Amino acid sequence: MRKVTLITIVVIAASLVPGSAFAWGAVAHRYIMRRAIDLMPPEIKPFFERNRDELVLRVNDPDLWRVVGFEEEPPNHQIDFGVDDYGPFPFVALPREYDAAVEKFGVAAVRRHGLLPWRTMEEFGNLRRIFQGFGRDQLYVGGNTVLFASTLAHYIHDGQLSGQNGLHSRFESELFERFESRLTINPAPVRLVNNTRDFIFDIALSSFQLVPQILEADRRAIGAKDAYDDEYFEKFFTDIRPVLERQLAGAITATASAIVSAWTQAGKPELKLAVPRPVQKVKKP
Repeated sequence: MRKVTLITIVVIAASLVPGSAFAWGAVAHRYIMRRAIDLMPPEIKPFFERNRDELVLRVNDPDLWRVVGFEEEPPNHQIDFGVDDYGPFPFVALPREYDAAVEKFGVAAVRRHGLLPWRTMEEFGNLRRIFQGFGRDQLYVGGNTVLFASTLAHYIHDGQLSGQNGLHSRFESELFERFESRLTINPAPVRLVNNTRDFIFDIALSSFQLVPQILEADRRAIGAKDAYDDEYFEKFFTDIRPVLERQLAGAITATASAIVSAWTQAGKPELKLAVPRPVQKVKKP
């Protein structure tokens, strides 16, 4: 578990890296987090509203950890379906239990192909335990809840379109940033998650099935051109807009559902809002 003090240092250090390093999906990540907060039930929504700005900002923390050189971080961001090791769709050759996957393929192969489902499970567990801390009045529980809720949300977003490396940036970053005002995104209501591992595996498998459709739309949009210009993006967006809207809506619902499910499994504790400290007046001699 990373300590909040360490995270603060990392965020400050990462802020010194050129902005282009964070262009991949950052705007979309923040948008999804904002919309997910809107889906929270009334019992916990005030807490998330109070911390909205920090939640939206910190949803990109895992990308910052990767940029500043945390060696263990890159495999957490994907699960590479389609590799020979895992066989054909729906990749039943890959055990969903982490220890079984390592036993079958070895830890190096499993890390090389990505740890996203298992990392998501870990962060779900972290968030559930932090929620339980509200009932015990633990120190720093509010700040840690923001940290782990944001981190869990990031990895769930990464489950969208897993395995689609070639178009990831254009589909999830550039299309959204260019055409956000023209999108109609209607997320479904929150639903409780009983099995986090299967939940994220199913998201990734569903997204993987979209790869051929998106690749074909990309080929039609580029045609004989040699540059991804405004005309390309307009054609690509027109063709793939329903998929983009559906994936964003699904990510919003999945994010809110995972957070609410962690709170539910923690026993639905009251998320007490921090009481502002009174301003101390300077004592004059």
